[in-house]
Amino acid sequence: MRHLAPFTAGFTPLSLNANRFLVDPQHQLEIQTLLERFFAAPHEHQLLDKPEENRSVYLLQGAEHQWVLKFNRLTSWKKQLANFFGLKKSYGLYDLTNEMINLRSVTASDFRPHVGAYGYRTQFGCLLQDEYLLVKFFAGHCDVDERLQQAPEQAGVLLEQIFTLFSQMLEQGFCHMDPHPKNILIAPSGQLRLIDFECCAHRVFNPDFTLGFLHGYFYRYWFQRFIDKEHYHEISSAYLQRAHAELDLSIFSPVYLRFRDHKVSRRTRYSILTSEQAQSRFIQELQH
Repeated sequence: MRHLAPFTAGFTPLSLNANRFLVDPQHQLEIQTLLERFFAAPHEHQLLDKPEENRSVYLLQGAEHQWVLKFNRLTSWKKQLANFFGLKKSYGLYDLTNEMINLRSVTASDFRPHVGAYGYRTQFGCLLQDEYLLVKFFAGHCDVDERLQQAPEQAGVLLEQIFTLFSQMLEQGFCHMDPHPKNILIAPSGQLRLIDFECCAHRVFNPDFTLGFLHGYFYRYWFQRFIDKEHYHEISSAYLQRAHAELDLSIFSPVYLRFRDHKVSRRTRYSILTSEQAQSRFIQELQH
């Protein structure tokens, strides 16, 4: 687990319930108390999502803050080894070790949750079996999907705000690779924030390419439930003309249309957004 040292620098080590935790010293007393209570009676804590066989998400109520505790159990020994030794090929997969790395790599604190602690349990010395991630809970927020279920007439206005969020994200030098309405929160002030950073690119090789991915994928994955394709395209085009006058449409358009109109595998999404060579090959294939 030495590869995690740059991402947990300054954190305090803590052992709890056969797990090793690295804790933000700014909140150490509160976090330690909350974790001790959780392990003493995990089923008494509120679930924030429907639990899966090896994954669950809890809300922990502290004296000063609310926290989200995520748990994940790795079942593949190859994945357990990859995460323990920090093998590059494991990055981009959906796990909590990777989410912690992503959250600690992205410096845009207004966009993402604050990491309070990261924990893990190993077996046989080098197999990472259980992962924990504790992040601050965005109290009073709702996600875009919830808002539009209640007020579908707000789809057009919210879409422009989401496009602005995407542009701000690229200006900060990162790309959330799973942007959909459940991963975008609306604060009481109206500010938009991102959660679930398990899959994230820390560099933006070509903003026009990445913008094409974001605008296309966002419609295909979920937003088509709230707005038709023609209206979506009109809002996207108008926003780009206003906010990205220098946009290279020869790059943006084929990427946008590919992701808007077709399903693209997670593996492909990850490779083209984290590898400049893979990105170049992808755009060449689209142009032929």
